[in-house]
Amino acid sequence: MTQPDVAIMFPALHRTGGVERICWDTLEYFGRQRPTTFIGSAAPDGLPDGVTFSPTPPGGRAARPALMLQKRRMQQTLEAVRPKVAISMGVVAPDGDINWVHSVHRAWLESARTVPVAGYSVPARVRMLMPRHRVLLAMEADYFRHSNARRILCTSTREMDDLERLYGVERSRMTVIPNPYDPALFNLGRRVAERDAARSALGIPDDGIALFFVANELHRKGMAETLEALGRLGHPRLSLHVFGRSDLAPYRSTIERLGLTQRVHHHGTSSDIGHEFTAADLLVLPTQYEPFGLVIIEALASGVPVLTTRLAGAASAVRPGETGWLLADPYDVDALAGALEEATTVDLAAWGARAAGTVEAFQRDRVMAEIAAIAFS
Repeated sequence: MTQPDVAIMFPALHRTGGVERICWDTLEYFGRQRPTTFIGSAAPDGLPDGVTFSPTPPGGRAARPALMLQKRRMQQTLEAVRPKVAISMGVVAPDGDINWVHSVHRAWLESARTVPVAGYSVPARVRMLMPRHRVLLAMEADYFRHSNARRILCTSTREMDDLERLYGVERSRMTVIPNPYDPALFNLGRRVAERDAARSALGIPDDGIALFFVANELHRKGMAETLEALGRLGHPRLSLHVFGRSDLAPYRSTIERLGLTQRVHHHGTSSDIGHEFTAADLLVLPTQYEPFGLVIIEALASGVPVLTTRLAGAASAVRPGETGWLLADPYDVDALAGALEEATTVDLAAWGARAAGTVEAFQRDRVMAEIAAIAFS
C-alpha cells in the first residue's frame, strides 16, 4: 500500500452521526487533493471518492472491553499504514499528529443535573461510577494527559477551557476550529426546490409549524424540556419531528401525559438531513452541554431559524430576534415555552432567509483549508 498523506481515525464512518459526518467531510476534502485513507472498523455508506479504507477489526461484542481493544487495533493499523499526517477524531481513536476534539465527556457529566436511567432520575455525577463511563473517562484522561499530538483542535473556547481545567492541556497547543457544514447539502436553494415533497413525506400540513429536534443524545439535548414546553402550548399547528438513532421509548409516558401523541413524530436516522431540513420551520435544541453543535449551523445554512441555549458553541452564529432565540438556562421550561409561543407569531420563513447568509465562515472548504494549513505547515 502506498503511504498516504492523510489518515483520519475513528471507529465508524457514515452520514447519519455527528462526528461520523465530520469524518466523512474531512475525508472528502483531503481525498480530492492528497492520498487519503480512513482507519476504522466500519464504513457502511462506502467512502468518499479518492479515499481508501484501512480496516481495523472491531473490538468484540462486549461494549466496554471492545472500546479499548478496538483502539489498540486501530493503533496497530496506524503503525502499519504510516501516514504522513494522522488526524484523530476522539478518545476512542489513537493519538494522532492532530487531535480534533468534539466533546469532553467529563465536562458533560459534571455539568448535567440528573439523567433518566431505566425509568429513574439519576444524578449525573453518579454515572461516573458506571462501568461504561469509567472506561470512557479513563480513555479520555489517557488521551489528553499523554498525548504527543503537535496540535489539538477544539471546536470552541469552552472546550479549550475544559481541557485546560480537567486535564492540564496547555492552551498554546490548542486551536479553535469549528465544525464545518457542506454548502452543497445545506442551502436555501434546496429549501425552495424540495420543501413541498419533504413536508408531504413527513405528513406536515401546509399550515403546520414543524419543529425539528435533531440529535442522537436526547437527554443532553433537552428532549424532556422540549416536550414539557410543547405540552404547555395549545397550538394544534405545532408538531415536533425527531431525527436521530435514539429511541423515544423513555419519553412515551411523558408524551402521553402531555397529550402529544399525535404531535410528536420520530423519524429515526437520515442519511441526508439537509433534505429533511427543507421541511422544517424551526430547529429546537435546548441543549445542556454542547461544545459546538454542528446541526445548529446546518439548520441556519438551510434557512431554518434556531432555538437553542447559550451553552452551545455554535450559539454565536444565532442572532437573537433575527434568526432565532437563545436561552440562558436549558432547564427553564417557562422560557422555552415562551420562545415557542413567540415563534408562532413571527415570520419564520423571513427569519430563515436571513439566517442562510450568516454562516459562510463555517463552510466546509474554508474550515478544512485551515486544518490543511496546520497539518502540512
